[in-house]
Amino acid sequence: MNLKSKFRGSLLGTGIGDSLGRSRESGSTTKQEKIRKLADSRETLRYTDDTQQMISLAETLTEKRGFDGEYFAERLVENFDPMRGYGPGSTQVIRALKQGENWEEPAKRLFGGEGSYGNGSSMRAAPAGLFCYDDLENLRSFIKDCSRITHSHRLGIEGSILQSSSVALATNENPSASFHPRDFLIKIRELIEEKVYLEKISHIEKLLRKEPERKEVIKSLGNGFEAFNSVPTAVYSFLSHPQGFVEAVTYAISLGGDADTIGAMTGAIAGAYHGDEEIPIEWKNKLEDREKIISLADKLFQIKT
Repeated sequence: MNLKSKFRGSLLGTGIGDSLGRSRESGSTTKQEKIRKLADSRETLRYTDDTQQMISLAETLTEKRGFDGEYFAERLVENFDPMRGYGPGSTQVIRALKQGENWEEPAKRLFGGEGSYGNGSSMRAAPAGLFCYDDLENLRSFIKDCSRITHSHRLGIEGSILQSSSVALATNENPSASFHPRDFLIKIRELIEEKVYLEKISHIEKLLRKEPERKEVIKSLGNGFEAFNSVPTAVYSFLSHPQGFVEAVTYAISLGGDADTIGAMTGAIAGAYHGDEEIPIEWKNKLEDREKIISLADKLFQIKT
């Protein structure tokens, strides 16, 4: 098992799934072959705020050798590019951080003081999942800190925990050995607490017993911006297509809806499982800031080894 390749695969997978999915965002379902043709036709795979925030988190974890809220706030502000498609909540938080507010405060004001339960902290979670791959016992508290700077609602945090857990567990799997999706779900269930996510995990188990139509998957798991309607969908996309990175990511994007984020999250999990060698070289070569992302993955790997 090439751990360095898995770290690279997860971060590159985030960027590629994000970049391919952006053109299908808010769209209807489509065939996977159309996603492959789209990838082949693009000269550059340009990412959205999903990958930009992932880069900010990776920079924080590598520079501080762990989570540092103040530094993460600095990276989010420094890297902020509204043309990348930031959501209104994250935009509001980052602008407040730019004005000098403490990193723990702005997110608490969102949505009537309850915080956001969107998937914005889940989409960037790959570096945190890699950081915790050998420390699942402390994953929940670690991911909570990584999430609450922008997403402080318990369901937003739990989505980030589910995504990070999936990346961490995929990193520990040996792709050359037999893979059992239901065993993977048993391990995930041990790390999840919120009822709505546990129910979605049960839905995933049922879907894995058959070959459902895309409409049934969307009805059971969702394809929206809410964390509980997108992170489980990414987990299912990986578990239902464990044979290859391309199959998992193109399936995730083919579901439509919040396709860039579901693609990014699926890419992070599938990349952590397969490693970067399983990502088509032509896709990697087209990815914007590819060398920067690889460098961050390698630095994160060095810290963890």
